Amino acid sequence: MNIEKRLKEIDDRKLEIRQLLEGDAETDLDVVEKELSELEAEAKELRSKKEIAEKIQTGEAEVRKIKKPEVETMDNITATKEYRSAFFKRLLGKPLTEIEERAYTSADQSAYAVIPVETANMIFEKMKKVAPMLNQITLLRVAENVKFAIEGTRNVAAIHTENEDITPATDTLTYVTLAGYEYAKVIRISKTVATMAIDAFETWLVNMLAEDIARAIEDDIINGTDSNEPKGVEKANTWTTGTLISVAASALDFDNIMDLIALLPNGYMSNAKFLCNSRMFYGRLAKIKDAEGSPIYVRDMESGVGFRIMGFPVILSDYVANNTAYFGDFTKVIGNLSQDITVESSTQSGFLANAIDFRGTAIFDCDIAVPEAFRKLVVTV
Repeated sequence: MNIEKRLKEIDDRKLEIRQLLEGDAETDLDVVEKELSELEAEAKELRSKKEIAEKIQTGEAEVRKIKKPEVETMDNITATKEYRSAFFKRLLGKPLTEIEERAYTSADQSAYAVIPVETANMIFEKMKKVAPMLNQITLLRVAENVKFAIEGTRNVAAIHTENEDITPATDTLTYVTLAGYEYAKVIRISKTVATMAIDAFETWLVNMLAEDIARAIEDDIINGTDSNEPKGVEKANTWTTGTLISVAASALDFDNIMDLIALLPNGYMSNAKFLCNSRMFYGRLAKIKDAEGSPIYVRDMESGVGFRIMGFPVILSDYVANNTAYFGDFTKVIGNLSQDITVESSTQSGFLANAIDFRGTAIFDCDIAVPEAFRKLVVTV
């Protein structure tokens, strides 16, 4: 509404009414008095609004934002300290307070034990530290099967002849379809665990379950066979001429590393990294020297940790086979953690042993999106 315009309309109408009353025409005074009263009330309200607006504009009035009430959602509930306390007390078989019981029952427990938000974040961060490959691949966290599109054939642009039709490029997309494989770990411990403080128990549980499940997932990211398990880097290619450098241990030298790097198409060089275990790196690769006698590796000054070989970062994993190294763009491995680690407990399964069983599960799958993004070095002994 234009306040100024409406105030002028009110003043004009009041003037019309005055002229009407001063004229000779017969008028109903009750109707006129009612209209004048309504006009005056409206004008008073409009002037108040105008005054407040002017104060806000000049900074004389304090503006307060009214916070909308939060809608109670699963995330809201599981992020509360009451739910966190209730969750771990349930796992330990301890009684809950009334507030904890209310928080726990507010969350939907019908499908699985919903881990508190803070604990879930701790577990995921722990998994990435234990399994460095989770930081290297393209990792999704979609709670269902997923179909992921990536570039397949990609053609360069062509020169266009003026006024002629442009022929569309024959670019294609490749799709990676990920389902999910269940990873599970059961830990049995004496019921004396129930005496542990919540914080101590949470740390212990995060370390035990996150580490063991993360290691199993990393193993499959590297060695998965694609037969009732994810497809890993080892199955990216059949590893023949063009994708493999095979050399005897006694003959491994600078030229072999250069040949390995040369095999990778240039389009993947910007993200390329070496992947091997510590024994391969320290025992073989780090000992190779160039023509000037300098080691081919240097400390990674950019990240502050780790090493680089000929400028390319090195990833170390215990799950790479001995005498083996991969070189490539590991973002071309697409993984999906469709269910973060969930935890349940049972005293019945450990009844005779006076123990509590804790079961952690996660659902994960991965596949190789672009096989040509990987090359392999094998040292024969």
